[in-house]
Amino acid sequence: MSKGEKKKIFSVLFDRHYKRLFNYSFKVVGQKDVAEELVQETFIKLWEHIESISNDKRSIESYLIKVLKNKIIDNYRKSQTKEKHINLYKLNTEFITDIDDKWELQKTIDTIYASLQPKTSEIFKLSRFKGLTYQEIASLKNISVKTVESHISKALQAFRKQLQDYL
Repeated sequence: MSKGEKKKIFSVLFDRHYKRLFNYSFKVVGQKDVAEELVQETFIKLWEHIESISNDKRSIESYLIKVLKNKIIDNYRKSQTKEKHINLYKLNTEFITDIDDKWELQKTIDTIYASLQPKTSEIFKLSRFKGLTYQEIASLKNISVKTVESHISKALQAFRKQLQDYL
């Protein structure tokens, strides 16, 4: 087949089948630009193999539909893989941001503890980390319950003030 004959046959086939293939592709993928691209790829494949396809109308239609379906399937797989990678990236970014936020919070908490008087910090930690009651702390430190309450109150005020952005 000469190049001129190939162009002429291809042009006729393109004009005859493009609209129907595009409509089918658009109906399946739902995006005009993607549908156009898939149909173009289908016709590129036709151009590359036009000499090996039987000249009867049914063979050419079957070939075009088969190629287009395969292009649609490939496109779907690529989009699924792309979406999967995007979701993994988002998840990773959110995870890193969460870690960074927790790191910043911990640094702020450490700074608050450092800013407290040592005795206030110690009493607050006994209350919060060891779960001791005010009475137990008072007995342990040989101080009054009111003094324990005062230290806890100072610590809580410092934490509220410094952590208001996190609350």
